[in-house]
Amino acid sequence: MMDTQKSSLYKRGIPFISATLAALLSISGGGVHGLSCYSCSITSDPTSCTTLQECSSGSQCFTEMIKEGMAGDLHDFYNMGCEKNQPCDFNNTGEIIGRRRGQGSEDIFYRSRRDVMCKKCCNTTNCNLNLCTATTVPPFTPFAPNIYLRLAPSSYQNNFEGIIEAYYDNRWGTICSDQWSVMNAKVVCGMLGFPGAGATTKNGSLLSATVQQNLPNIMCSGNESSIVDCHHGPVGNHSCLQTQDAGVTCSLENTEDDIMFLLDKSNNKIARLDVRTQSYGYIEMEYSFYPGPLDYDPVEERLYFAEGVFNQIISTRFDGSDIRNVLDSTLTSRGENLRLDPVNRKLFIVIDALVSVNLDGTGYKRLITTDIDGLRGLAVHPATQTVFFSNVGNPPKLESSHYDGSNRTVLVRTNISYPQTIAIDYTTNTLYYADTQLGTIVSMDLHGNGRKVIYQDSSTHIYCIDVFGDFIYFTDWTKKTPMRVHLNGTSLQPVGAPSFNLPTQIRLFSKHRSEVPGTVTKSAFSFDPAQVFVRLIGVSDWTSGQIQVYNNGRWGSVCDGGWNDQDAQVACHVLGFNRTQAKAQTTHQKPSGGGLGMSSLDLVNCTGQEDQLAHCGTEPHHWDLHDCSQSGLAGATCETPGALVPKFDNFIVFYDVSYQQLVKIDLNYPSSVASPTKLNIEKVSIGYVPDDQKIYFSGDQDGTFDIWVANRTGSVMKSFGSAIPAGSVIEGLSADKAKNILVYTDSGHGAVVAIALDGTGLKNISTGISEPKGLALDKRHGVVYWSDCKYPAKIEGSNYDGSNRRTLLNSSLESPNAIAIDADAGLVYFCDDGTKTIEVVNTSGRSRKVLHRDYRSQCSGVSLTSKYIYYSDSAERNIVRLNRDGSHQMPLGPDKMTSIYGLFAFENKFT
Repeated sequence: MMDTQKSSLYKRGIPFISATLAALLSISGGGVHGLSCYSCSITSDPTSCTTLQECSSGSQCFTEMIKEGMAGDLHDFYNMGCEKNQPCDFNNTGEIIGRRRGQGSEDIFYRSRRDVMCKKCCNTTNCNLNLCTATTVPPFTPFAPNIYLRLAPSSYQNNFEGIIEAYYDNRWGTICSDQWSVMNAKVVCGMLGFPGAGATTKNGSLLSATVQQNLPNIMCSGNESSIVDCHHGPVGNHSCLQTQDAGVTCSLENTEDDIMFLLDKSNNKIARLDVRTQSYGYIEMEYSFYPGPLDYDPVEERLYFAEGVFNQIISTRFDGSDIRNVLDSTLTSRGENLRLDPVNRKLFIVIDALVSVNLDGTGYKRLITTDIDGLRGLAVHPATQTVFFSNVGNPPKLESSHYDGSNRTVLVRTNISYPQTIAIDYTTNTLYYADTQLGTIVSMDLHGNGRKVIYQDSSTHIYCIDVFGDFIYFTDWTKKTPMRVHLNGTSLQPVGAPSFNLPTQIRLFSKHRSEVPGTVTKSAFSFDPAQVFVRLIGVSDWTSGQIQVYNNGRWGSVCDGGWNDQDAQVACHVLGFNRTQAKAQTTHQKPSGGGLGMSSLDLVNCTGQEDQLAHCGTEPHHWDLHDCSQSGLAGATCETPGALVPKFDNFIVFYDVSYQQLVKIDLNYPSSVASPTKLNIEKVSIGYVPDDQKIYFSGDQDGTFDIWVANRTGSVMKSFGSAIPAGSVIEGLSADKAKNILVYTDSGHGAVVAIALDGTGLKNISTGISEPKGLALDKRHGVVYWSDCKYPAKIEGSNYDGSNRRTLLNSSLESPNAIAIDADAGLVYFCDDGTKTIEVVNTSGRSRKVLHRDYRSQCSGVSLTSKYIYYSDSAERNIVRLNRDGSHQMPLGPDKMTSIYGLFAFENKFT
């Protein structure tokens, strides 16, 4: 008989049998009495279990799933019955600590895993299905049918976490946090358009004199579609046992679906509203933008909008993170409208002309530039590559053209006054436009035929429309909520509670309705490899330490449940190491270097050949739901000391001043390794010698500058010490192995200085420089270039011996902090923090060109590879990547890093 293998047990309380839950508990007074549980062993269908078991005091019901069978042919079976409650502990942050259940085993056929159960602790020390034993479940009393929720703007700076406000009885109010549970949070997150799985509570106080608590003692089972269906106490003003308002943290483990994005110009915020429940939260962004026209790309799950102060086109993820500047310096005025084609990957913008651009910022083209007095409405048809636009000037009209601007055709020119906005129903190829002055919504085909007024109200001021399902949704400046009307002109009704003082732009999206034919949405947000990053926090260098993952906007540890060498091989691979020497480690030490105590990932299951941890058999419930305190934290050794290893290639190295670490980022993924230096330095500059893989970096240690040398693994070996003159302020630094020199700018002495790589033979190359900062070496021709940031700022150069000193640029410069050189092309690149530009000029000082401008940036370093420009941005706390032509701005790695100083990019085939 063939062997049978059993997986680890997955105990989940009572998630499988909703009918069972109603019969399980009889709660009265202060506890659970007469508890009966269904009891069966090894059943394939838990709903078929009819045997009841009387449980002893202090017990709860459980259902556990068991996988049995041969590897590759495992089947689900279930055990059910009573089990003793287990005590919960709290860490110093008040978070729930989970406990592991089930025994893990490993064999060559099937690699089992242990799951984590985290239960809400009640007022006693026992966990009990999120129903506290110290209280009585109130009788079910229905709410009035319409309750809307919103996440109150808060200090959390995201749109999936915050205090909950409920609109009930014609007012907004908070919810009393007494008995607030994870089950309640699941229902609330579902109403806000997030998955219920992974929802947690996050209570606090909403400090507002206009807000009072409306709803008390809500108790949900977690399966309700709305809190309307949950048990609750009397409605009204209440004195809660706790002083906090109820809040939630929701998971982002899904793609956007049935969502409206709405701009409220009264506060310049974009709301994200669930169309089903008409509940919403604001998309919180770090910068004080003034958003205008907007659209959503379901393929990459990114929101695009025109920014009204700096005339930029901004792109961000739907949670407000990963902000990118798509287009700016070519715009001459504020964007009036914007529409996105997710199939052909194009963006159309109405400014002083009709403009198109690729979604990465390339391919800018002015399509329609004549006879455009008052361009407003805009819509696109990806299948036919046709753009529709309206003109509110004299004469008003509605037109179309091909994507390249050809075949311009007037569709409507009569009985039209102010065609403010256009939308297309792609299922019927019907075009709708709203005439603000006439108060009408009009339908017609895509050629302008069959025009018909389907809705009219002269008291309205319709600003924007969109088609979604069987309805036209629109904003009306005379209303404090978006409105909708059926496609046949009937059933006019508000969408949600009166919440917005000046609703303007709206865009709706559903992945089920094929809104744009040909659009394919991404899989779950959490498994997008471009948004999952790995880092190793080294113990003494880059080769060994704790593994952490970045997902859904935060760093976290990896639990060591089943963590083995195959997992470590994948982690080390994405960190830029060879897989062959990787070994798994485990540690119980708390994370260092900015890591979090709560883990982001558990139950990693790699074969060792994957290119990303997100591909290692992980499921949504493995992310952001776990704590490692009852086991250990995953780590890895990526290189064995003394072993023959290939040289690092295609990476960036910088210094993290906040944590005093040397950091290396592999540019292929990108993920990072950090090595502690314990130097306590500031104002760091970095150079690299690829021949012997040594890193040279300078820094200010208590007012004295020094230069240190680190080996290829980020371990500091020695310093130059007294070889650096007193009063030196080192701003830029670069090394030339062939000439055995290190060259740096010294703003303390107003000089460009050379010193041998062993710290001897210091000499001045050029002096009399007001404020030297950026520095770059043309090693092939023996030329050094530097920037002088003292007014009037300039960029200069000379030979290594100081001869042939010359000025490349001395006009239209403010603060050129950093420079880099492409010696083969004879081009010098520089970033100017004053003009907010990345520019290029040839080594003769001619053919100067602005490649990129971002008014939000604070550029402090710049470096090159064969295809890209990299610059450090202290405003965004990140490294930003551009194409060499300045297009396609892309943050490197996680959305927010820490204090980045020094920046050196290395690519062997370029350097």
